[in-house]
Amino acid sequence: MQDVNDLYSQQGMGQRIGFGERPAVLVIDMQNDFCDPDAPTTLWPSIRETFEPIRRLSAAARERGVPVIYTQGLVAADGSTAGLWRFKQRYHAEGRVQIEGSRGAEIVSELAPQPGDRVIRKWRPSAFFRTDLPVFLGVLGIDTLLVCGTSVSGCVRATVTDAFMRDIRCMVIRECVAERSPAVLEANLFDLDQKYADVNTLAEALAYLDRLPVASALPTAR
Repeated sequence: MQDVNDLYSQQGMGQRIGFGERPAVLVIDMQNDFCDPDAPTTLWPSIRETFEPIRRLSAAARERGVPVIYTQGLVAADGSTAGLWRFKQRYHAEGRVQIEGSRGAEIVSELAPQPGDRVIRKWRPSAFFRTDLPVFLGVLGIDTLLVCGTSVSGCVRATVTDAFMRDIRCMVIRECVAERSPAVLEANLFDLDQKYADVNTLAEALAYLDRLPVASALPTAR
């Protein structure tokens, strides 16, 4: 059987998009319902390993004036926005996860947004679907997203593919993303890296931010 890396390479996939000029950090759905050890939809313990890398990346971004944007995946308290999740996921059907106003829907305290950060409320997997995210990216002229969060096979992947369709470069930071299964994590990182994004290490992302002039992501006055 042909090696999968050779197969994709022969078909010309896996080329580098490369970092752009105006980045933002995008932290996807780092909420208690995914991070608490006893939450019904938890990614614990693997998600715990992402906390410190995300903190480091976000701090480095803020130091350079690079925007840090969070998403918060929500379901209305009356369950009306659960959509097809209520058929695919039992705890959505039972109204137990990501409920607007609940502790479970809150971003974890370890990664709490700081003054100047922005939180995008979303109702579907992609951070672009019927949200204000495109408005703020457009105002700031963002061409690159340093993507963190959970889960790689779900909301991260949906967001990355939507960004790709908008010609926004996505750099998925390996140490900053999580999944319930190592096999699912690696399969999705491989596929994203081949087709829709670059998968980078934290060290590569930090080195990129360090090369930027301070406040490089702010819009230029005209």
